[in-house]
Amino acid sequence: MQTPFSFRLGQLELMIFSDGYQDLAPAHPMIGPYEQPDRVQQALRALQLPTDVLSLDLNILLVRHQDRLIMIDAGLGTEDRTSGRLPASLAAAGIPVTAITDIVLTHAHTDHTGGLLHPDGSPVFPHAIVHLSQTEYDHWMQELPDFTASPLDIAPEMKTGLTTRIPEILRAIQPQLWLTTPRATLYDCIRLVPAPGHTLGHSMVEIFSGEETLLHSADLLHAVVLLQRPEWGMFYDMDFGQAARTRESMLQEAASNGKMTMTYHLPWPGLGKIKKGDIGFEWEPATASGR
Repeated sequence: MQTPFSFRLGQLELMIFSDGYQDLAPAHPMIGPYEQPDRVQQALRALQLPTDVLSLDLNILLVRHQDRLIMIDAGLGTEDRTSGRLPASLAAAGIPVTAITDIVLTHAHTDHTGGLLHPDGSPVFPHAIVHLSQTEYDHWMQELPDFTASPLDIAPEMKTGLTTRIPEILRAIQPQLWLTTPRATLYDCIRLVPAPGHTLGHSMVEIFSGEETLLHSADLLHAVVLLQRPEWGMFYDMDFGQAARTRESMLQEAASNGKMTMTYHLPWPGLGKIKKGDIGFEWEPATASGR
């Protein structure tokens, strides 16, 4: 079991937990779906990354603020055999699932929402308020979301999986669900930052305490290679062009300000700094001290 990665941000205590990982195969077309396979595979090999599988870590940030325990996303849960480790990881750190007061969802994909439910449909975090953008909710609850700007448009089985399972999860958590405005501020320590493209209501999350801030970039970076080639994108980007523009903008800003960035899918613990590189940008992982 992965030991939580702990650090402080001003007056806030932050911890990163793992829900495990998810494998998508092969790495292309999951990454760079519109690029030539050889070009993507060459870039992956140069970074010593496998070409046969895209392995995505599931990094869950927990914010302790006064009497609130606020999680950013909930993991994939029992939707896959390689995930569902979050409840045990929390318990090992002395945090029962009943102690979680809030869960802020960056978007509704199942690798962020599947961990909200047990296999029987009951809530894993029964006392938590679940915060989700109204835009994101409306997008997935409509009869037929628009996939025409996405690589998913040519993958009917994958589309059906999303448009079936996501509404099931959202309906099941209705008693806990609190729909937010796109730029909502929560508990004087959390701000939602619209980051459309990966999904319509996809949000980054800014955690703040005094003058200190940490940006959680959610699903803008599924692999380190996207720092070098932000335009390559990811198969699950709902609006592929918009996602690329949002990713490029985030990378430019993070490289300019030099601040720590949290990511959901980069290698554990998903915390580091983004810097200008010879090709695009580079990832500098955080040290054990969180700095």
